[in-house]
Formats: sequence, C-alpha cells, structure tokens
Amino acid sequence: MFSKFKKNLSIRDSKRKKKDKDKSLENLKIKNHSNVSNVSNLTADSQNTVESNHYFAEANKVHLAGEYDLPGAASTALTHMQTVGMAVEPFLPLFTTVTNIVDSLNVIRENAKYNEKICDALLDRVEIVQHAVKSLKRKQQENEDNFREQDYYRAWIRLINVLTSIKKFAKDVTQQTGLQKYANANALKEAFDRNIKEFESVCTDLHFTIALYSAEQREIENKQVLEDINNLGKAMSDIKDEIKGVMRILNILIKPGDAFAPAKKLLNDEHKATNIEYSALKEPNADSENIRGSQKTIIRKVYRGLDVACKKFKTENFDSLQTELTILNLLGKCPKIITFYGLSEVDKTKVMVFEWASIGNLKEFYSNSKNKIPWTAKLSFVRDIFCGLYFMHESGVLHHDVQCANILITENYEAKITNFKMSRDVQGDTTSCDNVSDYVRWLAPEKMRNERYTTKCEMFSFGMLVWELSYQKVPYANMKVKEIQNHVKSKKRETLEILSHKNPIAVEFANLIKKAWEDNPALRPSDVQVQSTIKTLCERYINGSSPLITPNANSEIDIPDLELNHQKSNGNHDFDVKTTPNKEDIPLPVINIIKPFEDGIAAHKKRNYKEAWECFNVHSGLGLSIAKYWKGYYLHSGNYVEKNLEEALKWFKMAADEGVIDAQLRYAFGLIEINKDNSKNDEILRYMKLAADAENGSAMFHLGDIYYNGKLGLSKNQEKGLNLIKLAAYKNQDDAIEFINNIKK
Repeated sequence: MFSKFKKNLSIRDSKRKKKDKDKSLENLKIKNHSNVSNVSNLTADSQNTVESNHYFAEANKVHLAGEYDLPGAASTALTHMQTVGMAVEPFLPLFTTVTNIVDSLNVIRENAKYNEKICDALLDRVEIVQHAVKSLKRKQQENEDNFREQDYYRAWIRLINVLTSIKKFAKDVTQQTGLQKYANANALKEAFDRNIKEFESVCTDLHFTIALYSAEQREIENKQVLEDINNLGKAMSDIKDEIKGVMRILNILIKPGDAFAPAKKLLNDEHKATNIEYSALKEPNADSENIRGSQKTIIRKVYRGLDVACKKFKTENFDSLQTELTILNLLGKCPKIITFYGLSEVDKTKVMVFEWASIGNLKEFYSNSKNKIPWTAKLSFVRDIFCGLYFMHESGVLHHDVQCANILITENYEAKITNFKMSRDVQGDTTSCDNVSDYVRWLAPEKMRNERYTTKCEMFSFGMLVWELSYQKVPYANMKVKEIQNHVKSKKRETLEILSHKNPIAVEFANLIKKAWEDNPALRPSDVQVQSTIKTLCERYINGSSPLITPNANSEIDIPDLELNHQKSNGNHDFDVKTTPNKEDIPLPVINIIKPFEDGIAAHKKRNYKEAWECFNVHSGLGLSIAKYWKGYYLHSGNYVEKNLEEALKWFKMAADEGVIDAQLRYAFGLIEINKDNSKNDEILRYMKLAADAENGSAMFHLGDIYYNGKLGLSKNQEKGLNLIKLAAYKNQDDAIEFINNIKK
C-alpha cells in the first residue's frame, strides 16, 4: 500500500496584486518550457548481448536515462495540469512498454506451435495491465500522488521486468527450441505458476486487484494448462531419441546466414549424401512401371536388393546443394518420409536415389476406379502423413506443397511424404505466390494474400489434403485459379457433407477439416493438438499397421474500468483558482529514474563496470532473473565490487532456479571451485545437465567431457560423452570443434 503524498500546503494570499501573479505565471511558463525540453524519453531497438544469447530483446526498448527536475510554482488550473503532466512523465515510457509487450505476446500466440492455452492465460493477464494503463492515462489527476511516489515507480519497473519475463517464457514454451530448457512437465508447470505468482504480486502492489482470478477461474485455467502440457508430453514421448537427435541437427542446418558455418561443415561432412557407384544399381524385372513421371524422369533400379527410384535432377550450382542434400538425407531418417539413399548416375545423367514406392502416389491411387479405400485405411494414411509433417515442422522445415500427389504409398500401404523441391525452412525465404496453378487448391488464404508462409499455412493445406482423401478427388475440381482464390479469400470453402456421414471416422475428419480451414491462422489447431486427435482416433478405430485396401466387388472480455488509486472521484475536475493550493510552495519530490537493464549490458560492453553494477544491482532487487545472474557474475569476477564467491553462488542459484541457462552453468562451475571433498558432485551434474538440456554449447561440451573422461565420480562413457561433444560442436562451441578435429587426426 502506498502512503499518500503528505501535503503541507500554504494558501497564497488571494489579495496578491494582479501584476505579481502575472509575473509569477510568466516565470512558471518559462521554467516549465525549460524542463519539458530537457525530458528525455528515449526508445531504442536494443538487442541484448548477454554472452549466452539467452536474454530477450524487446522491440522498441524504453530507455529512461536521466532525472527529471519537476517544476514548482502553480496557482491556476492550467499550471496544475502542467505539474500533473510532469508527474506522470517518467511513467509514460513504461506504459508504452506494456503496449509493446502485449503486441509481442500476440505475435507469439499467433506463431505458437505448442501450449497455446498457456499463452492465452498469460495474454489474458497482460491485457488487463494494458487496460489499467489506459485508465491511468485518463485519470492522471486522481493518481497524481502515486505518480510522485518513488516506491510506486519502482513497482512499475518491477512490473515491466515481470512482463518481460512472461514474454520470454511464452516465446520459449510455444516453440520447440525453447521448450528444451524444461526438463519435464513439472518444470514447465512450475515456471508457469512462478510467472503468474510474480505477476499477481506486483499487480496487488499497484492495486490492479481485477487481475486476481477467482478460485473457479483458476481451476478452469489450471485444467487447460495441464491439458496443453500433457498433450505435448504425449506427442514428444512418441518420438524416439534417435529421431529427436536428427531433429536437433536439422534445426541447426536450416539456420540462415554464416553464423553456424563451422557447425554446418561438420554436419555436412558427417551426414553428406552417399555417392552410389553406377555398378551398384541393378536392373529390375521387366515391367511397364519401371519408368514413371510425367516427363519419364523416374527410373526404377535395384540397390542392395531393394527397389529404388532414380530421379533425374539438374546439376547447376551442384556445390551449393550440399546442405540441401544433407537435409534430404536426414529427413529420410523419419519412417514417414521417403528415404533418400544418395547420388548416382544413370545413362550419364545425375540422379538422386530414393526408396521405391510400388503403389505410386496417393492421388493416382485414389483416382483408380478399382480401389475402394475404407475409412480405416484413410485414417491410417492421415496418421502416417501427419507424423511426417510433424517431424518436419519439429525440425524447422516446411514442405510448401501438401497434397495427395506428393504422398507415396509403399507395398505395405504406408504413406510417405515426398517431393521437397519447394521446401523451405521456417525462418528462411518462402516461395512466392506467382505460379500457383499447381497447388492453389490446397493453399491457405493468407498465402494467397502474399503473407508469410508458416506452419499454420501448412495446417490449412493438411486440412485440404484430408478433404481430398475423404472425397477421393481434387478440391474445387471445376473452378479456375482466379475463382478459387476469390472463393477462399472470401472465407468460402469446399462442401462438407461428410459431417452427417454414418461412419464416425468421416465425421471426425470433417471436424478436423473445419478447424484447419479457419480463415484466421491463430484459430487453426496446433501440430500437437492434431497429433493428439489422430492418435486418439487410431486407438479407437484401428489397430497395428495400415489396413489393406480392397478392390470393388476467443471472445472478447468486457473489463470494467479500474479505480487504480482506490479513491472515489467527485466527478468534478474543475479547479477553483481561488482555492487551488500554490504548487510553488509544495516541495515536489524528484523521481529517481531507473535505467533499463539493457543500459547495464551496454555499460558492461564498454567496461564501465560501476554503471553496469548499479544497473544490475537495482534490477536484481526488482525481480529480474537475468539481472540476478549478472549480479552473481560481478560478485564472482570482482568487476567493480569485491569478489565474493559465496554471495555470487547465492545469486547464480536464484537465477538458475528461475531458468536462466547461463546461471545454471555458472553455478555448476562455481560449485566445482569449492568441491574439495566431492560432496557437490550430484548438484554440479544436475545444474550442468539443465544447461545442456537447454542446448547451451559450453554445458554440452563440459558435460560430454565429464562422461568421456569419467570425472566427478562417474564411470567413463565415451560414446555418450562424444555424442554430447558433437552436439556442442554443432552449436559452434570452439572447444568442442577443436576436440572433434583432434580425434579425427
């Protein structure tokens, strides 16, 4: 509870001569103009340079450097308004930051691949603060006393720190790469609860009592959050560790730019496409199906006893294709994606050698009038296809052309994804919408509007594929390209008579299709939700492998206005000049502006350790986890302050337990310094593993070194250690790269 600003006022003599009052007012105008011109509300798009790159950069960061000398004398309504404006001045950049964070969270929610309900719960709360900001802007006079309180200002800085932490948490839990820092579902739930607790605590300090949820609301929210976490846990548990390793490697390979060039070179060397000698390709038995493709570019051969498809390709810029071929090779590790065996030559022409799918593609298969595909078989195909898409998306790769023609069917009636000629990574360039005649029937409306291609576009296309398979025909068969585009962009879709189908699988398909067809990408289901739905359907309706084919014989919430200062307003804000206190006689306090955390990082880079320490020290006391890490770092290194290992470890541990990855590693290293009797071995390993699980390159290397050499009381496990060191090398960790190069010699 903030104390009221105690006013010790003296009323100006109402009989003062008019010329004295005019002179005073003129002086006040000059003074106010001078002070306003010196107020510096700076914004910068600053990017955090924390050594581990695990801190978050806020778009349009608010810089609050400098102090404000608030003006004194006032004797009129106009002057009173001017002083109120000056009182609120230090808070305006903070209000802007709230808006920026809400905007960022909305973008995160729109791009979320996981845990949408967790993101929704966070957004609901943060939007309440945004509403409070609007109320504060309207009611500046009623809240003037609070605006002059240093504790109130500090509480707002703490709120910004909490909101920034919430934004980072939301970004982490909605993307696969960020999720890896949470060891299990319990750790994820604990992090969510901690963010909510800190948020509600600071909202209580600021009197945003509406932010506190009822017990019933909290129970509903808790159920939804646990559903998110459980679905994710089930989806990830279905993926074998070997496949997870491949996904991790692919995520590195698809990163744009040269930052990961050394790691990519190591990966290309280790996973490069195999060169298959022409003599190793044998002729198959004579068959009209031995040559396929509209241009006869796919030739059937036999390689190591297996039928393979040799597909001709253009060799221009072949050297630049090495990473793409490595990606293709790794994608084929997924059993639901067609296997790529390597490169060879057929009739003096370069070919890519793939697994042979004897049945052909799914479009050709369903178009064959002899084939009647039962709904259980369609469900099995859908399961296989989505497993492949899920693997691709987790690996950071988009297909860009999801339709039945790009699904191959093996002799065991397994569906496998093929044709990656249009694939792009999630962060990289996207295909244009110019030549869409071949795939417009499956294209998402936002892509027709030339917006960026995302996993949500792919979800829409998947819905079209399910429709295509359900009806065994291409969508919009009798419509031209322009008609289709206008139709889809106006929120119209294909018909869905299967909603009333007697087969329950058909009805479930229709429900899935409807969700995938949402015009708003944010309303489409996530990969995890679809994976869970398909798995449930398969458990209910099919068992084992693919069934054989038989031949024919978010609402808007109306939030009431907030009384932020818990004072009743008299509804009349007009000032009587005769009774208005003279502000000239009021000792107005000066708000000591707290510099943003990013200024501390900038000062550290310039080796201005005093300024950096003061910034980190203040923000650590205001709850910012990353500032706690930096305070520990300064106490450990002795930058500006005296070295204090014991105190440094305390701050490292606090930050580590709040999920700061660098702090987890530094805490482990700090424990090693005092681990004279090996009593800290278990704790060292625990925090080292936390950082390594979050893909910190240094943690991976040092943990790998521990396993490889049998340190900290562990038995040697060179295979496990080498795998970790390789992963560290893939993250561009210098020691790991040197280690790998040395063992190759």
